[in-house]
Amino acid sequence: MAEKIQSYTTIKSKSESKYKEKGSIFLAFAHPINSISEFDEILHGYRKQFYDAVHHCSAYKLIDGSFKYSDDGEPGGTAGLRIFNAIEHSGLNNCAVIVVRYFGGVKLGTGPLGKAYYETAIEALTNSDKIQLHRFERYHFSAPYELSSFLYRHLTNDHVKINGSDYASGISLDTFIKSDYTAKILEEILAGANGQVEIVNVKEERYFEYLSDLRNLSD
Repeated sequence: MAEKIQSYTTIKSKSESKYKEKGSIFLAFAHPINSISEFDEILHGYRKQFYDAVHHCSAYKLIDGSFKYSDDGEPGGTAGLRIFNAIEHSGLNNCAVIVVRYFGGVKLGTGPLGKAYYETAIEALTNSDKIQLHRFERYHFSAPYELSSFLYRHLTNDHVKINGSDYASGISLDTFIKSDYTAKILEEILAGANGQVEIVNVKEERYFEYLSDLRNLSD
């Protein structure tokens, strides 16, 4: 079983670039994505928006190891692979780039064509704001009211995101805990709760920004 990725870098939001070569115009659009279906929807949107373009080349890479690139009618290896190379060279995951080409009437040749697709893609990625996301695991905690302060003391820190709370019957906290701190936090709670805290592993994981990273950037 493959080891799960603890953190990865992607782009924060959509970014763009434009490149011209011998009359041809290349428009690149980089997007953060979380699934193949999300990529397909984005690509469909650009095909519809730029219906009069001759090529809609693309590439994506996901943290589960899946990836795909398409030349969309361009000579093999000149477009999709070069776009994918730009994503790889930028060290990104969960990222997609679509490059739309308007033909300018002059054939570029495989070398210049591949360079045009790579340069357009890499510029869009360079223009983007990068973000590092970390793996968090979801846990649910239940305890009597009198342990509210105890739970909050252990679960109010940079390593935990409190997703929701309920006080209908005691205290219930729905949390996401940074995966490499999970064992330590659970051990500390169990050691001090005298068997009065129920912990449920929801078996769900998500990736979030880590507050300590943001503080370090601002220092």
